[in-house]
Amino acid sequence: MTDRPKTFGCWLRRHSLTLVAAVGGATGVAYAAAWHGDTPTSTSSTQTTVSIVKHEATTLKESRKEVTPPRDTVRDTVQIALLLDTSSSMDGLINQARSHLWTMVDQMGKLTRVVDGPSGTKLTRGVKVELALYEYGNDTISAQRGHIRQVQAFTGDLDKVSEKLTALFTKGGFEYVGQAIEVAANGLRWSTDPDTMKFVFVAGNEEFDQGPVSAAWAMKVAAGKGINVQLIFCGHGKDLTWASAATLAKSDLTSIDQNFVAQHIPSPQDDQILALGNELNSTYMAYGTEGQSSLARQTTADRSSAKMSPKVALERMQLKSKKTYDNRMWDVVDAIENDGKFLETTPDEQLPTELRGKTLAEKQQIVDANTSKRNAIQGKIAKLEVERTAFLETARAKAKGAAVNSLETELMKTTKKVASQKGYK
Repeated sequence: MTDRPKTFGCWLRRHSLTLVAAVGGATGVAYAAAWHGDTPTSTSSTQTTVSIVKHEATTLKESRKEVTPPRDTVRDTVQIALLLDTSSSMDGLINQARSHLWTMVDQMGKLTRVVDGPSGTKLTRGVKVELALYEYGNDTISAQRGHIRQVQAFTGDLDKVSEKLTALFTKGGFEYVGQAIEVAANGLRWSTDPDTMKFVFVAGNEEFDQGPVSAAWAMKVAAGKGINVQLIFCGHGKDLTWASAATLAKSDLTSIDQNFVAQHIPSPQDDQILALGNELNSTYMAYGTEGQSSLARQTTADRSSAKMSPKVALERMQLKSKKTYDNRMWDVVDAIENDGKFLETTPDEQLPTELRGKTLAEKQQIVDANTSKRNAIQGKIAKLEVERTAFLETARAKAKGAAVNSLETELMKTTKKVASQKGYK
């Protein structure tokens, strides 16, 4: 009989009973018996037994992995109202809001929670994001309205929000923050669904307690509607008036450098992601009275993002590959995913030219081809994004530069806290 290596043999004798307990079953018992029993064991049988033990241990480990339940067809809603100070000297804040739009929605769109499905099953439910936009502190807005203006009501059309952000400009300086919060809380159609997460993100750089509405009253109005208020002070350190308001809002005060511009780190995947993101536009099929204008808005948003920086352009293209970028209100492919009977119920004159006068089967065939093409492109972008993310993490770890608080780094912190309290991951 071939001698076993002494060190290996001693270790196995010492730990064999532990292996029995951990692995369990006849395999573990046979393994221990082989080492402790009187029957001589050949090297080959020992190796076979060790292989079986390893297989059992791996199986046990795999069985303990958390299994993600299948996706729910229903999605929860996240409503976010952005309240931006557009008084003089706030150009940096506006630029950060423009550049951070895509990654903010992307991060929010990754939220999921497990819910009860039919017959006691579990389902993984994602979210859809609705954005609203207000500006305050701009002298071009009537003083009787508190220098506050609703720029965009809640919408899932992200390109429309981008268009409105691009059009903002700064002027003047009467920043009534409390009144802006009250106006947004009372002026928007907030969901009454208890599962909806509702946020007001308000950013500014002057004292909070200006104007006719106190911080205490503004937070009371917001809390009464289940709205979480996140305060973002655009300056160094902490302003005491903003800190006091944050305490009333029961949230953390965030301070950012509004003039910080995040640097782009080139990656090997950049050109492919940008090309595929542009190619996605050919899969959209505009319908309805505003379909063509929405299609044009999509292209404009691509160009505006590219003009800001390669980083912003890439984040937009990555978002376009995901369900969060949902254009069911003007695109046939997204509309059908939401409503399987869309082609049956929509009049021909409302459909794109290439679908008019066709049978239902012919229409479905054309749409299916576009759907398949889009899915294939989105899959390629998703793969490239994983590779790009890994590349950027390595590059940032090597750089080890000092972290700078900006809208990009700070905006999601309170959001994640609220989400985790509601069971989201």
